Amino acid sequence: MSDRRALVVGTTCDYVDIICRRFPQRAIFITDGSLRAKATEPSPPEGAELLCDLPRPESVLPALRRHLDRFAFQLSGIACFDCESMSLAALIAQSLGLPYPSAEAIVACRCKFRSKQLWRKARLPCPRVELVESSSDAVQFMQSIGGAVVLKPLTGSGSEFLFLCGDEEECADAFETLRSRLADHRDVRMYAPYRLDGRSVDPRRVFVAEEFVRGDEYSCDFVLDAGRASILRTARKVHDPPQPFGTTLAYAVPADPPLRLDGEGFAGQLRRASQSLGLNRAICMLDFVIRDGQACMIELAPRPGGDCIPPLLLASCGMDMLKCAIDFAEGLPAAAPALSSWRHLAGVRLFASRGGEIARIDASALRRDRRVVDCCLTRSPGHRVVLPPEDYASRLLGYAIFQPARPEGLEGQCLDIASNLRVEMKTPTCATVNPS
Repeated sequence: MSDRRALVVGTTCDYVDIICRRFPQRAIFITDGSLRAKATEPSPPEGAELLCDLPRPESVLPALRRHLDRFAFQLSGIACFDCESMSLAALIAQSLGLPYPSAEAIVACRCKFRSKQLWRKARLPCPRVELVESSSDAVQFMQSIGGAVVLKPLTGSGSEFLFLCGDEEECADAFETLRSRLADHRDVRMYAPYRLDGRSVDPRRVFVAEEFVRGDEYSCDFVLDAGRASILRTARKVHDPPQPFGTTLAYAVPADPPLRLDGEGFAGQLRRASQSLGLNRAICMLDFVIRDGQACMIELAPRPGGDCIPPLLLASCGMDMLKCAIDFAEGLPAAAPALSSWRHLAGVRLFASRGGEIARIDASALRRDRRVVDCCLTRSPGHRVVLPPEDYASRLLGYAIFQPARPEGLEGQCLDIASNLRVEMKTPTCATVNPS
């Protein structure tokens, strides 16, 4: 008798552990062997995880077929939570005849140039954008739009290697930083070459120059299914200007963006935006900025939002986005909880204020704060913090979810919460964790 389970492709070991604990025998995992070797979380039960060399996707499918035969598993669907693993998930789905966005749709979503090309063709609001292969290309684009631009990698996620350029010198400097930092970046899957308009494009050498859109920024998850888009959640992003450009300090839910839309409204825009990228059925995440009452779209990915958003939603309204994604992969519907079930909460990301090796990290004051409803540290003594632009991930130490005293002044409240976390470095300073 076969055992039907959803396949979770290429996620992190903390997600593997959470899913195994919350939903035992619900999923099997394809995990990069190098991640498992460094993980502090326990391994799943026998048979629930297949360790592979994910930078070699051609070896994964034969190994998966052998694994399914050995443990008598049948796949009930495919879920993916990580941008760099979506192409592999599409390859597996196509080979095994399972529903998942196509490889072409994944490229359209992941390529920050292609997605906006398609949106502009569909007359949907998004920034002007151009491919740049030299610093002079970047400067020329800045001159053509007559304003500030953002230089960023073609692929990638989060705030990694985002540069706001207000003049030509900053533009040229940012291009050189991108070129030098990405040339030998260790994440070969995140910045792997791909085909665009019939030619091979290398994200380590070709970048995106994008019009800077000024305004309040939001993030939403939505479901595209049966020709309709249904919004699951909307969060307001809170930024801390001293941090590297693009860094999100916190998310606040629920959020009600001040949109002026007619006809189908925002859900109609989401449907058209995702379908223009080749998506037919998916759980999606969209980042957008409010400009002149419109949702100016920055990035769309066929996966739910990550970071501290899943635990924030769980605390606010009881919606488990990991369960939603697995349910959806198996063909089950996904719907947002009633508005009356939401609590106004914010999830603040806890950043190290300086580099060095952590000697001690103490969240006791954070946990005693009556505003805090949840706190999670993802780093421990011995962890080495390296600051941007050398490294963007190691500075993130965890998150705290709290109930704001008022909607105004949220940035200050987030900074106050974060200041309760104490970190001692082996280097001679004792730093208060402060996102600024």
